Amino acid sequence: MAVPASTRRAQILERIRRDGGVTIAELARAHDISNMTAHRDLERLARDGLVERVRGGARAMPDSPPLPSHPTAWAHRIGQATEAKAAIAAHAATMIAGGETIFLDASSTALALANRLMADPPYELTLVTNSPMIAAELHADPIHVVVCPGELDQHTRTITGRWTVEFIGRLNFDTAFVSAAGITLDAGLTTARSSIADVVVAARAAARTTVGLVDATKFGRASLVAIARAQELDEIVADAALSGEVVEQFRGAGVRLTTV
Repeated sequence: MAVPASTRRAQILERIRRDGGVTIAELARAHDISNMTAHRDLERLARDGLVERVRGGARAMPDSPPLPSHPTAWAHRIGQATEAKAAIAAHAATMIAGGETIFLDASSTALALANRLMADPPYELTLVTNSPMIAAELHADPIHVVVCPGELDQHTRTITGRWTVEFIGRLNFDTAFVSAAGITLDAGLTTARSSIADVVVAARAAARTTVGLVDATKFGRASLVAIARAQELDEIVADAALSGEVVEQFRGAGVRLTTV
């Protein structure tokens, strides 16, 4: 299954920095994409000042910073459970209609949903997000993108803080799509950072409906900060890898859980 464009470009940038350069034809073969898509990826990286375009490809900038020895939390998350996240995103996209206003949090599953919406954008959709990665991906004319103000955490690629929470508190969403680092019946949805929990709680309060996007690997895990009880969400969408026993436990506890 195709990876998100942002992930592919990160992989391309890593290759260029490692090898010194690459051709469009090499990228097309390595990533199973068209020459035009490879061209657009290189143009995007060049506009961001990350590579230098040359005829037929691109090369590393003379002063390119060294690749980090430890991947960021975002880089780690974006490569996990990609097929599961794509399946969840495909189902979540069917819950969105033209003319609505939705919130997407800064999770990698929400990014998968954003990429799905790019493929078939609802007409006059307003999309609010605290994810700079999602904002950078969305360039379809029918989607009006609103980016939350706040403080950018480079490690998690999230915008959070008091400004973010106050801004969200002045808005109204038809649906908020949120995720978590873990979910159990006892602890509910949890995350490792209170700043992330604060944003999700604010989005829930501003939304008529809240949908959790949680892949199977996160079930049975509890992190530091509670976001919400599982029963408090209007629906939780998980992938089909979730065991039937866990599904029955959650449904028996009053959780509206859908597997796709």
